Amino acid sequence: MKQTLSFLLVLVFLISCKSNQEKKEQQEPNGQRPSSAELISELDSNNDGKLSESEVNGPIANDFKNIDSNNDGFLTLDELNKAEKNQEGRPPRQSNENKDLSNQIDTSVKVMPVNTDYFISENIIDGIQQQMIELNGVETLCYVIKTNSQATEHKMGPWCPTHIEDGMEKAGIWFKDDKVYDVSGHFIAKLDEFYSDDKWQLYREDGTIRVTDTEEGCLAAAKPEVEEAYHNYCVECLPEYFKDQVTTFILPVKPVYLKTTQSFGRGGIGVAFNGVKYDPPAPTHAILAAHTIAPLDDHGGHVNPHGGYHYHAVTGSTKEIAQTNAHAPIIGYAIDGFGIYGLLDKNGNKPTNLDECGGHFDDERGYHYHAGEPGGNQIIKCLHGLPGYTEVQE
Repeated sequence: MKQTLSFLLVLVFLISCKSNQEKKEQQEPNGQRPSSAELISELDSNNDGKLSESEVNGPIANDFKNIDSNNDGFLTLDELNKAEKNQEGRPPRQSNENKDLSNQIDTSVKVMPVNTDYFISENIIDGIQQQMIELNGVETLCYVIKTNSQATEHKMGPWCPTHIEDGMEKAGIWFKDDKVYDVSGHFIAKLDEFYSDDKWQLYREDGTIRVTDTEEGCLAAAKPEVEEAYHNYCVECLPEYFKDQVTTFILPVKPVYLKTTQSFGRGGIGVAFNGVKYDPPAPTHAILAAHTIAPLDDHGGHVNPHGGYHYHAVTGSTKEIAQTNAHAPIIGYAIDGFGIYGLLDKNGNKPTNLDECGGHFDDERGYHYHAGEPGGNQIIKCLHGLPGYTEVQE
């Protein structure tokens, strides 16, 4: 490996925000370095399971040719893993969050402040606080919102059926090619046909399905590098395993529109009014590579060890605030403070003229986002505002 590769494989601090008092860098959530699989999950904009030069920048782009061992113009999970094994540390996540974005502010855009009355107050820990925080070089008045990320409007689950004869009432949902599928026992039994891969075998000879029914199994399977003992499992983590986790959301009181778009970090991309996180796309390529499936429940959520219950899809199960016209209801806020609205308006129509992030303008709401299709594994695609951040305390 060339000397520059060692630069790629050092720990990079996530400098999402610095408090006005402390001015200190924030590390990656839970002190964890991102894995190669997590890097692909974050940066793989076309969901083909590998990274092209156009999908990377910074140190990864600088050492692209060194890591691309077969010179095919793409970085695969195997190539990133080999780079990781040849050096101490891991490839750093790319982040816009350590940039000074003060010169990207566009003050001509109409923005609406965050309305804290929309949140379910019983789900908030110690009330919503305000604090001056430096976001990417911009001193910003922010809301500090702490929750246990537990839904209250709906029951969380179910996720995995336990027998191939179980029906849809015992199942969650899964997605492929923008379509949603019920994870019934029959669906589990036919995964080999669904993915055209005869290595899928999640059920035993007696028809029972291999499910991670303990916290230990959850911890082993619900991560990008699934432990081998839990390959060919239906991954189900229960909310009670992590009910004492505290998730902190930092959102600008009044969002700041930027001329450039910002990619997601590893934290939450927003928050529903019940205090549950909206997360970036699930790392499906890593999940499926281990012949595991990690269903969402019918509400678009599931559980992992580093964030508890969270949503990857919007299905209309959470609190909504109706609009005065036919416009879709607001369902939460992105981490930059801009509102996230439902996909369909009162007449069942989809929004038009959305930008690359899934947002657009109107006279009443200013700039705002619309949630994507439930089967798209992407609630919004990027951020157009000055990003806040999330932290999880276990």
